Parts: sequence; structure tokens; C-alpha cells
Amino acid sequence: MTNEQLTIREAVAKGAEYLKGKGIDTPRLDAELLVGEATGLDRLGIYLKMDQPLNESEMERARALLQRRAAREPVAYILGRREFRSLEFEVNSSVLIPRPETEEIVDIAARELEARFPSAMGEWRILEFGTGSGVIGICMAAEHPGARITATEISPPAAEIARRNARRHGVEDRMDVVLCPDFSFTDELFHAVVANPPYIPPSQEPELAPEVARYEPRGSLYADDEGMASLDFLMSASRSRLEPGGFLLCEIGYGLGPRVTASAQRCGWKNVRLSRDYARIERFVLCDAI
Repeated sequence: MTNEQLTIREAVAKGAEYLKGKGIDTPRLDAELLVGEATGLDRLGIYLKMDQPLNESEMERARALLQRRAAREPVAYILGRREFRSLEFEVNSSVLIPRPETEEIVDIAARELEARFPSAMGEWRILEFGTGSGVIGICMAAEHPGARITATEISPPAAEIARRNARRHGVEDRMDVVLCPDFSFTDELFHAVVANPPYIPPSQEPELAPEVARYEPRGSLYADDEGMASLDFLMSASRSRLEPGGFLLCEIGYGLGPRVTASAQRCGWKNVRLSRDYARIERFVLCDAI
């Protein structure tokens, strides 16, 4: 972008051209979002005010935001927010950016809970491992007003983000965020354990997009033993935390299905099932406690 005064239309066009030259996959969308952030407009506002000129401070802000994106910083971190299941969540580099495929965990968990525990009338106790920004637990609580979530996290900054997001969506009274690396903090039994744990083998880091490898928290991405360390922990530790009829539901990495299944069977889980996400990739494992 130049130092000349531009309209929103011109700023978006020049921003998109600039981002495209930097190898950004979605240059127009990103330019609209970032120019909108600089001018205080959402995408609809951008379209309605295309001929409005940017003032000097808006130009400077738009330029700075576009430069951050050109350096491959994710838009969600630049904006400080991300939508998940139609709710907006605070995010920063302390937490993973929520992915669309993770939304399916909420749907699968709800279907299983309704089928297994109809007499609970939605008053389920759910244990979430590694909550990050809190999107899974918060959506479960928001969509099922009787549900109570206990969520673990090992990162204090991430735990604070999850707590702020819970307050933002009015579920802080039904979602406890506990700083703990395992389940040693409780003897309570739960109807379900859910998790989107780290599952990327560290050896795959060179293959990741710069937005992921440079900016997202390593502890939330990578797991030792070629991606299996956290999944093996969940298989070995979570059965004792479940009510009869309870289940474990995890997101898993590409190609890990056979190893996850073997780990679950070694640990005594029953009816181990793998399911695919919208892209037809094996993405979730569901295991019965008994």
C-alpha cells in the first residue's frame, strides 16, 4: 500500500495484491478483514462503504496489519478473535486457532450423551483435557444448559483465555478450568471425556504452513512418540474417570487411526470406532469405558 489517501475499495484491492505477492492463499478475504479492522467495519460495512476514504490513522493501521499478515501471522491472531460454532472467541498465540473440523466433536459428544444418558436430562458432567481457548467445553455448556464442564489446561495464559471466553458467553458458572497436566486433581466420575490433544509428530514440523509452525503454540501442536504421547495418556488415564456407560472422544491426527485403535484396545476400551471429518479424513476416535 502507498502513502496516498485511498478509499476502502482501493485499500482492499491494493492490500489483496500485496498479500497475493507474499504467497497468501486468501488475499482478498484477508485484506477485507484487515482493512475492516483498521476502519472499525465488519465485512458488510466494508461492502456498504467501499467509496469511503481512509483517514491517515486508518491507513497506518491497515498498513501495519497487512504487514503482519504478509509475515504469515494468522488473521485470527492479528484480530484477536475467531468464530467457532457461530460464537466468537478470544484467541492469541497462547492457544490454538480453532479449526472447523473440531466443531464436530461437539456434535458427536451431544449425540452420544443423549443416547447413553437420557435420564440425566442434559445435566451431563464432561471432562475436557487440554481446553486451550475453551471452545469445545464452552460450546457444550452454551448449547446444553444443564451440562457442567471441568476442563484441564497446563498453560496459565491459555487457562486465562478459556476463563475469559467462558465469562464472555455466560457459562463461567458451569465451566471450571483447572491448571493440571493430568486428572489427579479429582476423584469425580464423568459421563464423557473429550479432547483435542496434541497429535502432530515433531518430525512433521517442516511440512506445516508457516502460519502454524511459526505462530501456534508448540505444546498444543506436537506430541512425542510420533504424535501418540497425549493420546496414549488419554487411553490409559481416562477410563477410571468415567461413569458406567461413559465414553472417551478424541480428535486424532492424519494416519494415526491404527495406532490409536491399538492403544485403546491395549488399555481395555470397548467398541473403538474411528470416524471421518467433512474432508473424509479419519479425525475422531470414540471409545466405550465398558
